[in-house]
Amino acid sequence: MNNITNIAKMVAEIVNKEMAEAHTMTKIEQTTKLVLHEIGQKVVEQVLEKKETTYPPATVSCDCGEEAKYIRRREGTFHTLFGKVKAKRAYYLCQGCHEGHYPLDKRLGLRPNALSAELTRLVAMTGVQLPFRAGRDLFETLTLVSVSDQAMGKATQIVGGIVETEEEKWQRQIEDEQLLLKQKRENKPPLRLYGAIDATKVHVRDGENHRWRDLKIGSWFEARGKPPSTSNGQWRIQAENIHYYTDICPASDFGSLFWSTGVAHNAQLARELVMLGDGAEWIWNLVAEHFPNAIQILDWFHASEHLMPVAQAAFLTGSEQSAWVAQMKQLMWDGHIAVVIEAIDRLALTCSQDILRTTANYFEYHKERMRYAYFRNHGYQIGSGTIESAAKQIGMMRMKVPGAIWNEENARLVAKARAAYLSDHWASLPLAL
Repeated sequence: MNNITNIAKMVAEIVNKEMAEAHTMTKIEQTTKLVLHEIGQKVVEQVLEKKETTYPPATVSCDCGEEAKYIRRREGTFHTLFGKVKAKRAYYLCQGCHEGHYPLDKRLGLRPNALSAELTRLVAMTGVQLPFRAGRDLFETLTLVSVSDQAMGKATQIVGGIVETEEEKWQRQIEDEQLLLKQKRENKPPLRLYGAIDATKVHVRDGENHRWRDLKIGSWFEARGKPPSTSNGQWRIQAENIHYYTDICPASDFGSLFWSTGVAHNAQLARELVMLGDGAEWIWNLVAEHFPNAIQILDWFHASEHLMPVAQAAFLTGSEQSAWVAQMKQLMWDGHIAVVIEAIDRLALTCSQDILRTTANYFEYHKERMRYAYFRNHGYQIGSGTIESAAKQIGMMRMKVPGAIWNEENARLVAKARAAYLSDHWASLPLAL
């Protein structure tokens, strides 16, 4: 501890010399930050120098089976959290395959002329939250490290690629029947696991044209708390252990990701598996295909939103509309969906607008997923707020920023990185590149 104190005294002297006479707390902080940044550069360079062997061996083994011969020390430039640093490392050249080797780079994970693993992680954390140009400016302000918006985009896509690689590993594992049997024998099944699926839109380039593609988003999570006692009560449900996953792909391909991420979370072993979603047919087709025994629930908020358009078509005044919607919501809440359908059918006798018949058919089709009183009595969550939040935070807040038109592959990777960041999954990613 005394060493740190002594170093701090030396730094304080440097800071005082660097400042002008007019001292303010802001000036002290800014100057200290600059000094520490420069010191950090020198510290990293000296640590790298100490890590290099003083007397390099004459040869090292090459992956081809031959010996690589020591040539000389070569200087490399590395982009770190303290800016650019330089270090000389022993360089070897294989006599067989003519491949060059830097043993220190391999040992420490050094990446010449590229962002270090730690810098990549922090740059990507910024890139998943902000447009790259705005993120670049904020990152430089906070860290004094300058990165281009292109570098920020690349770092974010690198992390998205790591997520994709992990997902591909899961998809390979589900083809291994022995691994699935081992999982069934050894893993503790979740007592109750929730899954949800939704989709949002992302604007992508298609050659010379632009188009909107579906960005499909799924989640696995646990939850505590319960719905309010009335349909208009305060919701206090907290999702836990959330894992989001996403892709731009056809529903059939997303089904593979749905199944493999589910298996990774023991969904197929759960005592109770509860799936939440809106009325999109592709969602329930995937649930029926991959988890046919799951309890299926049509999101309460999505279902109840269908009532007001019916009321607006059937009643003239706002008070009549509100009163009817409140009555129907309470009936739905209490599990009387058949009564709601009958009420809409009666209105359709005197109002010929298509929305009444469409809504009645919609409720009839989903009525087994709308047994809200039964679901509440069994302690199930009936709202898919977790996945709705993901759709907003991934879609609206990041992918649909004003003016954004994405290369489709880049959009996929940035969305995957964003999903991992919003999950309880980011910390477990193998980000030590």
